[in-house]
Amino acid sequence: MKLSICTDVMGDLSFTDMLDKCVKLGVEGIEMTGGGWSRGPHFRADELLADRGLLKTRLKEIEARGLEIAALNCSANPLDPGDMGKRHRKEMEDTIRLAGEIGVKKIVTMSGLPEAAPGDTVPNWLVYTKSWPN
Repeated sequence: MKLSICTDVMGDLSFTDMLDKCVKLGVEGIEMTGGGWSRGPHFRADELLADRGLLKTRLKEIEARGLEIAALNCSANPLDPGDMGKRHRKEMEDTIRLAGEIGVKKIVTMSGLPEAAPGDTVPNWLVYTKSWPN
């Protein structure tokens, strides 16, 4: 078993500073977030799929420090009946596609919540917030 961390907890750091901190902490695996509820500060799937040079550079930086990607994360609400659901669904699909392209076999995500009845514009939830996790 390898000690891993979801790098979103270091979202205020640059990509390279985050990697260096992981090494300093003794972390071996990193869970990178591709989108969804997270702003994906270090590894946005849409950006990396659009810029293969950036993807290659990021992967080299990870490997150079002896780290490995333990999982890609795209915790989201793709079942939301509104625009957020459409955006989250696309970001989740991009994250899954990126995982396949770089050989990452673990993906962390959520199913989200659908509308309560056809035509509803908010998910079927007792308390709905758009601020999570901020």
